[in-house]
Amino acid sequence: MKRADWIRLGVVLAALLASLGLLYPFFPLGNVIKLGLDLQGGVRLVLEARVLDSKTGEMIPLRESGMDASKQQDIVNQLVTIFSERIDQYGMANAEIRPVGRDRVEVKIPKVQNPEEAERLLGSTALLEFRKVIDASTSYADLEARRTLIQEILPNPDRTEWYLVEADPLLTGDVLDNAVVRTSTDPRNPGFLIALTFNREGAERFVEALRRLQVNDRLAIVLDNTVYSAPAVTSSIKQAAAQGWRAVQDSTTITGRFTLDEAKLLAVVLRSGALPTQVDIIEQQTIGPTLGAEYIRRGMTALVVSFVFVLVYMVVYYRWLGLAADAALVMTVLLVFAALRAFGATLTLPGIAGIVLTIGMAVDANVVIFERIKEERRTGKAPRACVAAGFAKSLSAVLDANITTIIVAFILFLLGSGPVEGFGITLGLGVASSMFAALVLSRLILETTGLGEFIPARAAQG
Repeated sequence: MKRADWIRLGVVLAALLASLGLLYPFFPLGNVIKLGLDLQGGVRLVLEARVLDSKTGEMIPLRESGMDASKQQDIVNQLVTIFSERIDQYGMANAEIRPVGRDRVEVKIPKVQNPEEAERLLGSTALLEFRKVIDASTSYADLEARRTLIQEILPNPDRTEWYLVEADPLLTGDVLDNAVVRTSTDPRNPGFLIALTFNREGAERFVEALRRLQVNDRLAIVLDNTVYSAPAVTSSIKQAAAQGWRAVQDSTTITGRFTLDEAKLLAVVLRSGALPTQVDIIEQQTIGPTLGAEYIRRGMTALVVSFVFVLVYMVVYYRWLGLAADAALVMTVLLVFAALRAFGATLTLPGIAGIVLTIGMAVDANVVIFERIKEERRTGKAPRACVAAGFAKSLSAVLDANITTIIVAFILFLLGSGPVEGFGITLGLGVASSMFAALVLSRLILETTGLGEFIPARAAQG
């Protein structure tokens, strides 16, 4: 073999071994390549940021608020950051979070068994406040008759009791340092509770608030305008406040007969902080794991059938040259899946469609090259010379056709979203891989194995 052939052989072997190493253990597909929401099931949410319109007093989309574009972008970026923290802390793996437009955030969480749980995790503003309780009653009307302009009426979680509280909070949750779930030891409130830890600034402000309250005054712990507990101020906590901020730093808990999942979710949203604005869920898509498995089965069936048909066709039409094209096609598919694994790309149902399309297009380069080789053979050249001339003279056509397709695929990936983005990824990877397999592997096989001697065309006489 020539020096160029040895180089091609080394490159092909390196690419083959790298692909096999990346794809090991090969099965099941979900353990090899990250699957999209449509293939493994889960939930997709689109959340819209909304702000209060000062003219109408109603909540309107952020983009209609007249706020500066830079401030709108800052709010959306804050939402993305807080959503990421909540999902990571709650243990939902492989989630995709990205801004959409000027006031929306798209969240994809695979393998979620309970979509309502994801809605509560992301849709909760998590505005924690401590307010002084004026009075409490099981009747809203009783409190409404006594309410003043600087007071509000808030319910408990199951709306069996109502609290008349001061409108201005004594303390807010932005001074929290931590929130953890603990098991309640109080037989009157069994279950779980959330233990709060203030940072130094928060503990100092909490001390100031306690000093303003009297023994037996009640302090409502309010989360998103719902009173979860309203403990009375005891003499012991007043004495602790007199000792300084360290004595009350971790002395506050939120009770409410939570289940473990509810307490865990509440602790996560408190730790991640309150959202900078209200968000509404405007789109929701839930796909069960059973439907995702059916999509995988159908998609892979289409891929295998198309793969086999193309392999057979190339051998029937080009005979021995078709074997080189088939080898290039196998290499192309390996490279596509290996690239998906290497780049951490997500395989979606449209992505499988892109791979099926790639299988049909992968032999285009070989078809152009083989037809050029046949033309050279008809002029009476020797087989080896025909192979070399065929690759040389068809190179520009192969590059032009494939590079333009790669450009389109890149634009689909860059500007598209969801199905369009998944299709663009696999199409671009497939075309690039097919070009490498056709120009490097096919030429190596034809020039070193003797298959290039069997060109299905007759040399011209004379």
